[in-house]
Parts: sequence; structure tokens; C-alpha cells
Amino acid sequence: MIDLGTTLALQTRTRFRRFEEEGIVINQKTAEALVISEVGTRLLELSDGTRTLGECAALLAGEFDAEPSVIEEDVVRFARELVDAGVAAGT
Repeated sequence: MIDLGTTLALQTRTRFRRFEEEGIVINQKTAEALVISEVGTRLLELSDGTRTLGECAALLAGEFDAEPSVIEEDVVRFARELVDAGVAAGT
């Protein structure tokens, strides 16, 4: 279950890189590439396997103009999508 207490980290077979405001994630196992929004890119930069999603959401709330509750919901939803796509692991 992915929630605000979850820590998120990219899988070892996943590559991530920022390009200006957006990012790209490549799953080397499936050869799929995902283009990630500016906020999603920042979340991936913060998700180092030690910060919880709640901590990441709090940092994002300080950087982006949105309600903290909206950011928390978006962070959890995006983390679930990354885990489901096989590019990240949540613990």
C-alpha cells in the first residue's frame, strides 16, 4: 500500500534524467520511456528512498503554489503509478 508514510526509490533498472522543466524515466527492462511533468520530476529528485512521501509533499508544497492536501493526493497517486509501471519501489 502506497501512502504518505511510504518511501519511494527508483528501481535499479530505471534511469531518470531532468531536461529543463520536465524529466524522463526509462524502464530498461521494458524499454519504455515516460515523460514526467515538472512537479513529478521534482518528486523523483526528492524520492531517494529515505524521505517519506509525506516529507516530499511538504517540500513540494513550499516550492509550488497548490494546497498541501492537493499536493499530498497527487504525490500518492503519482507514486502508485510509478510503482505500477515498475519504475519505482515503495517501502
